Amino acid sequence: MPVHGNLATMSLTEILQWLGNAGKTGTLSIERNKVVKRILVREGRVIACASQEPADMLGHFLVSRGKISEETLRKALGLQETQRLHLGRILVATGALSEDDLRLLLEDKAQETIFGLFDWNDAEFRFAEGETADPNIFAVNMRVEDILLRGAQRWDEMQRFRTVFNDPGIVLCRTARMPPAEVFRNRMARRIFESINGERTVAEILLHAHGSEYLVTKFLYELHRAGVAEVAGVKHVDHEAPSPSAIPVAAEDRAPAVPGPVAVPVAVDSRPREIVAPVATADVRTPSVESVVAEGDLEFARRLLNRGEFDSALEILDRAYKAQPGDEALRRLLAEAEASFVEKAYRHYLPPSKIVTLQRAAETLTAERLSPTEFFLLSRIDGTWDVKSIIQITPLREVDVLRTLKRMREKGLIELKDPVAVSA
Repeated sequence: MPVHGNLATMSLTEILQWLGNAGKTGTLSIERNKVVKRILVREGRVIACASQEPADMLGHFLVSRGKISEETLRKALGLQETQRLHLGRILVATGALSEDDLRLLLEDKAQETIFGLFDWNDAEFRFAEGETADPNIFAVNMRVEDILLRGAQRWDEMQRFRTVFNDPGIVLCRTARMPPAEVFRNRMARRIFESINGERTVAEILLHAHGSEYLVTKFLYELHRAGVAEVAGVKHVDHEAPSPSAIPVAAEDRAPAVPGPVAVPVAVDSRPREIVAPVATADVRTPSVESVVAEGDLEFARRLLNRGEFDSALEILDRAYKAQPGDEALRRLLAEAEASFVEKAYRHYLPPSKIVTLQRAAETLTAERLSPTEFFLLSRIDGTWDVKSIIQITPLREVDVLRTLKRMREKGLIELKDPVAVSA
């Protein structure tokens, strides 16, 4: 029987232990902030995984580890659009990676996808029984017991890191103490260290590093503990929903479709621990989003969609999603609104071939109240990259980048120019 629920009431530890003990075969889907990760199990063992998390996607995963540059990623994704090949194959063919490197990195990426879920305390989950075959997903073969052990260790580590990094607006600066020499030999570590400038927040460093919250925070914590970096202050951070990039995705990052859920298991707190295998209750449904969101909001959003006012509709639907992320009807309406906004944005607001330039001098922007995403995008605008290229190297979903660029243009921070005009 398909089951669903929330990790706030039933932990990932409990779910995985249930799947392992019962020898289940099927697909476990977990969603948070419009990001979906899927774990495939066969007879209680984890055999594959897929993710929409930006840091889990192959391109950003490789950038975060210093294996390729943002420019290399942009060019490879351009080739992928015409050649329709696995991104990894393109990188091997162009000499950016070796075959052995690709295989090892894909394995590391798959494990990071799974272990990253232990950082998710409040997310919707669904399990659908039955074999799911998808040759594009990178295969693994992991025992649930091993995953639980490493997941519990990771959870404990994150709690320790958050004793220092408990706010995304924390600003770090370097001290006079130099880091160990190996930091400069490791491209990922060097990238994170160099991003500490006394102005960037932790949220901005996460975007700059293209890495997972766990890996980046762990390195920042070690720098702080060693006295190499210190807290310079805390900035207000406009909370945005972190979500995945919707750039052309490598084949192994595409997640299989999963049937909708019908029942909710009941359990207790979300900390990893030893538990008894859970039992799903029959057909216990979460309340419809209409009972949570203000009366008439969804109908108003539908009218806005029909009138082509997609951005306004998304504002309403985003609030509704935060209130009830598990509502299937809402998710379908939100997906429709996002797709319509993207199509309209490319036609009217942000043509993909237009060059993005700063409308004001960079030094005058420091007084602006900018979100981490806006800071990141501004740092990538050099007057040569077009809209499409900026979206490709930004570790966020396509729709979220477009909405941010649109706001930045309306605020007079950026402008668009024809490629010919810029080159001339």
